[in-house]
Amino acid sequence: MSWRRRAAAWFVAIIAATSAAVFGCADHAEAHDAVVLTLHGDGRGSVWVTVTWQDGHPVTEAVGMTMLATSAAGGRVGPAGLQRKGNALTYPGTLAPGEWTVVAEMGTPAIGRCQGVLRVAAADASAAPDQTICAPPPVAAPPPPPPARSLAWIWYLAGVLVVTALMVWAFFRRRPAPARRPAPRSLRPRR
Repeated sequence: MSWRRRAAAWFVAIIAATSAAVFGCADHAEAHDAVVLTLHGDGRGSVWVTVTWQDGHPVTEAVGMTMLATSAAGGRVGPAGLQRKGNALTYPGTLAPGEWTVVAEMGTPAIGRCQGVLRVAAADASAAPDQTICAPPPVAAPPPPPPARSLAWIWYLAGVLVVTALMVWAFFRRRPAPARRPAPRSLRPRR
């Protein structure tokens, strides 16, 4: 394969990849826009939070989250960083017996907040687990895109096709053979 054909193939591949990146991935990036936090307590003082994206996919990125707990008796724990253990973000300590208002706030990879009441039973009492689900408020449907934006991809595609056609034409057109110049008079045979 000649260098011209290779260059044309690379040019077309780069244009196709750029087009796919610009137009094919725009909606995918917006799919994970909000998180659902679920606050859990086992009734014995352990606290953990599970996090999923609003569309149901698990959050696999690094998560930055803190917890602040305030008891009905006025005790306070935190703010304390939560540590990832499997699919949960856990508080490394335990809460004392009583009723606690727990606030978990997430800063990365998205903003999220969950507040719930957890009850911690005394050592000799039976413990009941608590769970609070904090979903983001519903998002209003986005307005339809303006007509000029919806046709932008057509103009982009037309431009790509024109440039590609010109490049292919320039690489593959037949060039006339160079005209032969007559030899200088000094080199012509004498008659």
